[in-house]
Amino acid sequence: MEPHLFPTMPLILIMTIIFLCPPSFVSANDERYQNCSSTFQCGNITNIGYPFWGLNRPDYCGNPNFRLNCTDQTAVITIKNLTYQVLEIDSGAKNLTVARTDYIGSICPNLLINTTLDFVHFGYASDIQNVTLYYGCSSPSTSIAITGFSPRFTCKLNDTDINGFYATRNIDLGNSTIINLLGSCNNNVIVPATESAINSLENSLISLNEENLVTALEQGFGLQWQANNSVCDTCTISGGSCGYNTTTNSFACYCTNQTESEQYNCGGSTQQINPNHHQKPETTLLMNPSRSTLPD
Repeated sequence: MEPHLFPTMPLILIMTIIFLCPPSFVSANDERYQNCSSTFQCGNITNIGYPFWGLNRPDYCGNPNFRLNCTDQTAVITIKNLTYQVLEIDSGAKNLTVARTDYIGSICPNLLINTTLDFVHFGYASDIQNVTLYYGCSSPSTSIAITGFSPRFTCKLNDTDINGFYATRNIDLGNSTIINLLGSCNNNVIVPATESAINSLENSLISLNEENLVTALEQGFGLQWQANNSVCDTCTISGGSCGYNTTTNSFACYCTNQTESEQYNCGGSTQQINPNHHQKPETTLLMNPSRSTLPD
């Protein structure tokens, strides 16, 4: 009698499938390596890695203070409760260009809030120039013609029409007319811009009106960032992916098929690192623009 082969067939079939199609097991750390190797993409902001995270990059891929969101193909970042549109990111130079979203399209925001930064992680670029906007001012009895001081503009805040002015440079505090006028204002807000944008605004062929200020502010201003820049360079050159340990609240270097590297080095070559290169310490970040306008 021929032996009965049917009971052995399923076993042979299973073994064949396992041999040809072995199951893939991905460790949690290797998954972090893979996820953090991906980059942030939103509109014209592309190929962005550490310290930024958001969208397809989980929170363990970037510093908590560098979360990016994408709305209608526009990248935005929130710093100290203010939202900025991200115009450009230069990962090599560790700087980005941003513009306050509440001053895009208008100089009459719903809330009057000064620009403030997280100076642990961000600093102003060297070409910053402040613009000071004054709101809720009285109407001047005579016209004021001073370089860098705008004509009157109006805003509707809380269903009330108010007068406003703005200044692009320091103004002679000995001028009693303008001091009395600005003393009547209820609020002032400082918004950074670039020197080149303000120089264009002050050009004799351009009026210091509301529309031209909006154009200048929409060009944004530069920021430098500091977020374990040098150790991330070490991690990346050694073949790792930079990230963030959300348990210890510290920088992390993820290595493929390995545990998290405590030395921020995955064992690859780090000879490309310039030993004379030193990352700027956090204290060198510019905490104030190089040119300011009227004091508060």
